[in-house]
Amino acid sequence: MRFRDDQKGFTLIELVIVAAIVTIMSSLSLTMLGRIKYANTEKMVNYVYDALKKLQIKAMSKSEPSYLHIYKEGDTYYFIQSSSSTYSSSTMGTQGTSLGGNIKIYKVVGATGSETEITGGTRIALSYKKDGCPRKTDASGAALEDIRKIVIKGSFDAEIRINPKTGKCVVEKQ
Repeated sequence: MRFRDDQKGFTLIELVIVAAIVTIMSSLSLTMLGRIKYANTEKMVNYVYDALKKLQIKAMSKSEPSYLHIYKEGDTYYFIQSSSSTYSSSTMGTQGTSLGGNIKIYKVVGATGSETEITGGTRIALSYKKDGCPRKTDASGAALEDIRKIVIKGSFDAEIRINPKTGKCVVEKQ
């Protein structure tokens, strides 16, 4: 097919091909967006799980206790390791490692406890003894909560279960 020099524009076939390419690219970008959200929640679960394992190893190798605090400042969750069992927003604030704000974190205390969301007024404080088991009291003798589960809800829900006798952590995705 020959075009005259004065003809300008696109053919119908060219327009259909461009429309098909745009449709394919937009559908791929939407599916990738879902995967990015999924990957972010999975990353946060792995951060908390790894922090618990490191805390347990540190407790077995050092004589002084160390504590992992998971808390919320503003709309963002943080975790930090500290030698203190108490949390102070003026001391810790946003100094910890950010877990982001597009998730929700809950704690379950005791074997029959219900999920309690971590907010500005609540936190998680965990520590391990030299044998790798979770501590029941801090260095001053004050009782620590018996945290059995840390629940992270985002694009999917995950539980980090903590065995109260061995301190072993297991991640379960729901």
